[in-house]
Amino acid sequence: MTTAVIGATGHIGTEIVRDLLARGNAVRALVRDPDEAARAFGAHDGLHIRPTRLNDARDIAEGLRGARTVFIAMGSVGIQGAIQRIAINAAARIPSIEQVTRVSVLNASEESLGINQRAHDSIDQFAASTRVPYSTIRPAIFSRSLLAAAREVRASRTWTGLADHGRMALIDHRDVAEAGLRVLTDSALWGAHHSLTGPVCLSWPEALDILSKEIGEAVTFRVAAERDVLERLMAAGIPAGEVELLIAREWAIMAGENDYTTDTFEQITGRPPRALDDFLHEHRAEFL
Repeated sequence: MTTAVIGATGHIGTEIVRDLLARGNAVRALVRDPDEAARAFGAHDGLHIRPTRLNDARDIAEGLRGARTVFIAMGSVGIQGAIQRIAINAAARIPSIEQVTRVSVLNASEESLGINQRAHDSIDQFAASTRVPYSTIRPAIFSRSLLAAAREVRASRTWTGLADHGRMALIDHRDVAEAGLRVLTDSALWGAHHSLTGPVCLSWPEALDILSKEIGEAVTFRVAAERDVLERLMAAGIPAGEVELLIAREWAIMAGENDYTTDTFEQITGRPPRALDDFLHEHRAEFL
């Protein structure tokens, strides 16, 4: 079985490629930068790194041809959203493809306050219109989102943001990849949306309490106005579009959109998801 992977060098895509190769599956990584992919994966039997013009429908279609399954892990807006639609449309016209599995987001809905959620829902609606055989994993906010706080925590033992209330069940990106691999390779899980969360709902201040215990020093959440947060993020070099996504995410958190857990991960994998405590313990040095 050959799986074509788009977004192979991202956090989720990298785990998917490595896990597929470990299982002895053939992988075709469709990438813009083959040197980056070669550095990430090295030489492996069964791995074909294919340089691909991801904004070219014909080149993507050629890269997907002959694959049985496709995994897509990319952003939902701008050029990445456009690439996802191009790839889905191409996959729908290739007879060998039995399933496209895509990384979406928890609460993908046109009614969400989150820009990312609305954009992912739009991609899902597009996929439905093509009648491509299709499934998604919909993870909650990643535990690694807290790494964005590391620089400020090191400097001042604070983290500045909007959402001082509202909870979310942060999930480890490795758990997301593990569930994605199961969905990708188990036809019994095809044709559905799988909502994935971590084990417990926490607010940002509560997550910082866990970090405080880990590093042995108090870390506090500092609430700021939206304009102040926007200016801080822009000053940190984050692109304007991504800043807008992050701020909309905070409003969705405060509205309570993320305040629930699911048992989907455990049903799929047979084990509970990793706790935030474990993730922060692994990354404690980044906050010191």
